Amino acid sequence: MYRGDRVTLTSTEFHLAFVLLSNLSWPLSRHYLLEAVWGRNPDLQTRTLDSHISKIRTKLGLRPEREYRLTPICSHGYRLKAMLGHAAIPGAL
Repeated sequence: MYRGDRVTLTSTEFHLAFVLLSNLSWPLSRHYLLEAVWGRNPDLQTRTLDSHISKIRTKLGLRPEREYRLTPICSHGYRLKAMLGHAAIPGAL
């Protein structure tokens, strides 16, 4: 649920969100995310990860004003972080 509406995620989007939420506040490399979600050779050059990150950021409202921040880490990957003081709010997503 996001803003009272049911959010529909593809299985890949759900798996990616699950991996990010399971590793909250930890920087996750592109290599790790590609292997964990797609089981792909992480040496492949692809924008698939970036495209899916953008989709779940939008669908789940992963923005600072919504208690979460999903940020790219230059030359590494991504980090999903709960904003200080809001991590314990049930149903924040």
